Amino acid sequence: MKDLSLMTWKEIQAADKKKSIVFVVMAPIEEHGWCLPLATDLLEGVYWSKGAMQKLEQRLGAECFYLPPFPVAAASVNEFYGSIHFSMKDTCRIACGILESIQCMGFWHIVVIASHADPQHQIAIEKAVRKANARNGLSVFAPMGQIFMGVGVKPLAQLEAFEKEHGNDYHAGWIETSSLLDIDEQYVREGFRELPSSRITDRDMIFRKKQLEAMGEYGHIGSPDLATKELGKQLNDNCIDSICDAVEKFYHRSEYEKYGEYTLYKILPLHIGFLGKVRRRKVAK
Repeated sequence: MKDLSLMTWKEIQAADKKKSIVFVVMAPIEEHGWCLPLATDLLEGVYWSKGAMQKLEQRLGAECFYLPPFPVAAASVNEFYGSIHFSMKDTCRIACGILESIQCMGFWHIVVIASHADPQHQIAIEKAVRKANARNGLSVFAPMGQIFMGVGVKPLAQLEAFEKEHGNDYHAGWIETSSLLDIDEQYVREGFRELPSSRITDRDMIFRKKQLEAMGEYGHIGSPDLATKELGKQLNDNCIDSICDAVEKFYHRSEYEKYGEYTLYKILPLHIGFLGKVRRRKVAK
């Protein structure tokens, strides 16, 4: 795998575009409770991408390229302190610019790893993908929305059982804390096992005010105290395997559609965010 940004334009021009895959990570700088860094989603996206690239190069005989991650993303809860969010419209516009630039280099297989599960972000990215493909031909693919929805390689029975028992872990809970424990324990702050659980229903997650109430003073929704490195490895491996399955199908242009059509994209009220602005919280004087 190679960092596209460290290559010369002549080196990029010489690459076999039909046997190349370019990975683009887009996720926010965003608060993740008391125990995780603002770059959590970016760190996960980079880790999953590189893990997938290693396997795909072996499986497909393709050459994988990547760019530095782009800290650009939309989110439904903007005003929690510490976050840098963009509107859905701006996220879509920036993504279009990135993707069309890579398309103009001649690459046939461009994969967006939108490692931030918020529907507003996933919809903004999918809209950008659709626009880029409509203008320049099918060459861009964004599978993370569907992977977050449960489409992909079936997880290990132990992980599946744990997820059923401790569900609704939406933000900076045991899922993301476990993931970062596996990626690098130094990312996770001490004291995460003393943090209280925060609960919210699937239905209430669509309401911004209820999300903020659930986040309270801590900024997480779920149970960070249940996190373990072992769970993190299972979560990360499963995500990497699902990305590999999705990208391999897209590379061959066969049976990839289940990953490329985000289920929630069809819910029109979720597109209202394209008309909204980002709310930001100022530091109290």
